[in-house]
Formats: sequence, C-alpha cells, structure tokens
Amino acid sequence: MNLYNQTMQLSNETPYLVEPITKLQRDQVIKRTSQYLELARQCFKKQFAEIAVDFDLKGKCAGMYQRNAQGRRIRYNPYLMAKYFTHSLEQTVPHEVAHYITDCLWPFRRVKPHGKEWQSVMEAFGVEPKVTGSFDLTGIPIKQYQKFAYSCSCKTHQLSAIRHRRQSSGMADYYCRACKQRLEWVAD
Repeated sequence: MNLYNQTMQLSNETPYLVEPITKLQRDQVIKRTSQYLELARQCFKKQFAEIAVDFDLKGKCAGMYQRNAQGRRIRYNPYLMAKYFTHSLEQTVPHEVAHYITDCLWPFRRVKPHGKEWQSVMEAFGVEPKVTGSFDLTGIPIKQYQKFAYSCSCKTHQLSAIRHRRQSSGMADYYCRACKQRLEWVAD
C-alpha cells in the first residue's frame, strides 16, 4: 500500500452506522436552499441565481460553499445531514447560502469568511451567525490521515504526512513553538 493510500484510508475503528440522507431529504435541503435564496432576493432587493447543490462532502464538515473556475456550488455532507437533519435545515443550509450571498454582494472586496458581511446576511435570514458546529461523529465515515512522530527537547509532536514528506525531502523545516528546536523524526 503506497503512502497516498495509507493516508487516505478510512478508519476501521468506527463502523458505518449512519446512512446518507434519503432522496426525499435531499429534495427538502434543495428546497430550503431555494427558500433562503428567495429570502435573500427580498432582503437585498437583488437577483441571485440558483446555485448547484451537491451531497458529496465527506469528513467533519457539514457544508461548504465553493467558488472556482467551474462555477459556484454548495456541498453538503450527506452523513452529517442524515444524523443531524433538523439542525442542518436550520443552521447548515442558511450558513452556506449566506456564504454564497456574501460572495455575490461583495465580490471584489476582501471579506473574512465569517466576517461582518456574512454575519449581516445571517441576521437578515433571522439565524444566529454561528461559525462552526460541534458534532458527535460516531457512525460517520471520517478520513484518518497517517501521522509521524517527531521530537524536540521538550516533547513529541505528530506531523502530517505532507509535513513529514516536506521535512524529509529538505523542502521545509519545522520547529517546536515552545523550545524553538528543530523537530527530528523518530524513526519506527
């Protein structure tokens, strides 16, 4: 098994107990997304195009607004949506739609992802502008990344595979924030 496959393999510790959301629930999420878009049109007196909604997000994130060369879309985690469906409709959907609206309203300014502009959109939606959710991830498929042990004079650190590869190849050096000593790999 190569390093990529090792770092990308899913945890075997947690059985997959949670099923992704159903087609009916997906339709409800898409409908709720459209409802928030309509609310934004009324609040800001501006037209906002419908946005693609995908259910392909994995890991610890419940949702993500994405803008790239292919366009704009909102991605949702179908497993977290299933486990926390009501919360997702009430918090995650408006949270991600607010990112889209913020991007449309302030396209050429540098705005913080959860800054005052985003908060103002959330408030216009009548939703408390919470930045992150705290979810119990039991039964949710989570990617587990391989870690490598490094040490300094005061403790042991766990570096990601990317940082390990960078330090091993000489592309980067990592130092302890406490003792300022260069981290050294503790070979198995």
